[in-house]
This record gives sequence, C-alpha cells and structure tokens, in this order.
Amino acid sequence: MKHEAEQELLKTLNGQLSELPAVAKTMVQQYQMSAIVLSILCGVLFIAALTGTIWLSIFFFRKHRDHHDSYDFVSAMTAMLGGTVSVFLLTALCLNIIHACAPIASIIKDLLN
Repeated sequence: MKHEAEQELLKTLNGQLSELPAVAKTMVQQYQMSAIVLSILCGVLFIAALTGTIWLSIFFFRKHRDHHDSYDFVSAMTAMLGGTVSVFLLTALCLNIIHACAPIASIIKDLLN
C-alpha cells in the first residue's frame, strides 16, 4: 500500500517542480541544501577518522615492533574502533548524497514513514 502511494506521488510530482508553489520549491531546496551540508560534514569527519585510525595504528605498531611484541591489543582496538566509525561515517555520507540527489523522493519517503 505504501509503495503504491509513493509511486503515485512520484508520478504526480515527477518533472513538475516548476509547477509547485514557491513555498514547496523553497522547502525542497532547503532539504537538498541540508543534505549537501551534512554530506560535506560527514565527508570531512570520514577523512579525519580514517586518517587518525591509520596514523594511530602505524604509531602503535611501530612502538611495539621494537619490543618484538605481537600486534598490541591497543592498536587492534584502535583499528577496530576507527574502522567501525569510518564505516558509519561512510554510510551516512552515502545516504546524505542520495538525499541531496533525489530530494523529492526522499521527502516523500520521509513523509510516508
């Protein structure tokens, strides 16, 4: 039922953005701009988290390599935690890019859920 309603709304709005009232155009543009800003923020945080994870992993590996230790628990946890954060940020980045590229479909989906 939701899928049919979503398809009907998409058919109604598809290609008719120029016929929407000015308030609706502004709403769509603001939704799109917020998705773009969140994409940029998630991208910057993703690059920072990935760089920090790589740097800390190399730092701990070199620190324990001199003592002929195995890969230390701290460096393993750093890599695991940093990798998890990076995956979450990459997922958020991709979702925000999708919302920025298709704002009408995203608004409709948000309204129907």
